[in-house]
Amino acid sequence: MDEILTNWLLGLIAALLAVLVLDSTGQSFLEPLAPVANVLALVTFLAFVLLTGAFFVYTASFRDR
Repeated sequence: MDEILTNWLLGLIAALLAVLVLDSTGQSFLEPLAPVANVLALVTFLAFVLLTGAFFVYTASFRDR
């Protein structure tokens, strides 16, 4: 399960980096990818938020009561 999640997140990051590289080459390459870039950015952000929340819940479970 860890490898699947890691590969999925790395794939999202690689796709976002590819969109950034295409953005630096010119608007004609980026315009068709703008909706895809928005979805990738949203999914990556939500994945980051979920993983951060899961980490906080995990670390809070070790707190002494």
